[in-house]
Amino acid sequence: MYYMNRDGFTLLAVGFTGKRALQFKIQYIQAFNSMETQIRTGYAIPGSYAEALKLAASQAEQIEDMKPKALFADAVATSHTSILIGDLAKLIRQNGVDIGQNRLFAWLRDHGYLISKGDRRNMPTQRAMDLELFDIKERTFQNPDGSVRITKTTKVTGKGQQYFINKFLQKEITV
Repeated sequence: MYYMNRDGFTLLAVGFTGKRALQFKIQYIQAFNSMETQIRTGYAIPGSYAEALKLAASQAEQIEDMKPKALFADAVATSHTSILIGDLAKLIRQNGVDIGQNRLFAWLRDHGYLISKGDRRNMPTQRAMDLELFDIKERTFQNPDGSVRITKTTKVTGKGQQYFINKFLQKEITV
């Protein structure tokens, strides 16, 4: 038995002859050519120093344009405050998605983020809690008759805000 890495195997295999060796070599060349095509078409490679400077200036401008958005996203993601689902709907709406509180609640239930039936309706599912998308705020109230009433409110964490805004904007979800 011999142990070798992929490069060692390739060096050995290109020396082989026969039908299977020829198939391997052809597939290897096709894969290499495919990667080369992807690199050439997927990335702008400047042909001259002037083109490189223009590309660098353009990228620097894009970075500057994105800096406030990146800072906001980082601040939201690390925020220790959570917001109501209705407020999340407003944030998503401000980003161009036609949605309101009721439709967002329905969407969250339909896609398994909130429980859809029973006395725990609109409470986060275990999956959503594992993703740290929601918090549950519990409050107690003293009723006039002396009994205590507990209310639970689902709130969206900073991480959840970023998650859902990205989900709606990147996939252009229709509601």
